[in-house]
Amino acid sequence: MNRFSSHVRAHNWLGAAIDFLIVVLGVYVAMWAGDMQSARQQRQRTAKVVDALRQDMRDNLAVGSVFDDALDKAFNGFDAARQRGEMPPPVFLRISGSDVPPRSPCQGVLQEQLAEVIDPALLFELCFYYDERDGLGQKYVRYAVFLENEILPRMKQDPQVFYIDRGKRLAPAFEAHMDRLQEWRRDSAVLREWSRCLDDRLGAPSSPGASCRPRVGGTLRVGGAKERQ
Repeated sequence: MNRFSSHVRAHNWLGAAIDFLIVVLGVYVAMWAGDMQSARQQRQRTAKVVDALRQDMRDNLAVGSVFDDALDKAFNGFDAARQRGEMPPPVFLRISGSDVPPRSPCQGVLQEQLAEVIDPALLFELCFYYDERDGLGQKYVRYAVFLENEILPRMKQDPQVFYIDRGKRLAPAFEAHMDRLQEWRRDSAVLREWSRCLDDRLGAPSSPGASCRPRVGGTLRVGGAKERQ
């Protein structure tokens, strides 16, 4: 600024103009560098958030596959035992640790942070997915109450306690409990397909993409009939 003032006092307008341009250019370069740094930090933050979400989707797929394989073996074993005329105890699923999945990121400050890096339409569906996952966890909790109160105490008794009509069929309460497990299993399969679709969409988090819900579908039960949604 001293040089600029000297040029003005000396009426050296060319020198003053050059110094003024240098100052303006310096301010512009500093602002540009700041913007570049901010954009780089935003990209890094977006990448970390998206990587965490995609890993959660893949974890859900992996865990669900483990459950599905174990239940396949259990139901096949039950059916084979019944065909041999045996009275096996009903198939059940008991999960170690918490009965419900981890807390949804679509709450409070976490949702505000997600809104900064993910397209609104995609964020809405992500939160819808996590709400459904929370709901499925609550459905399992209701299932587990009957399991712990009615089935596990009888596991130390003769398996005949689960049957009626001289072992011809499971008692209705236990048969219905196995039906609820199969229903939970189908719902989990739908959620896994949703996980797979959202994982693909998170490959471009700033783009809304096509909704996963029409592809995922589900079931609707009306008077025992099931229809595609």
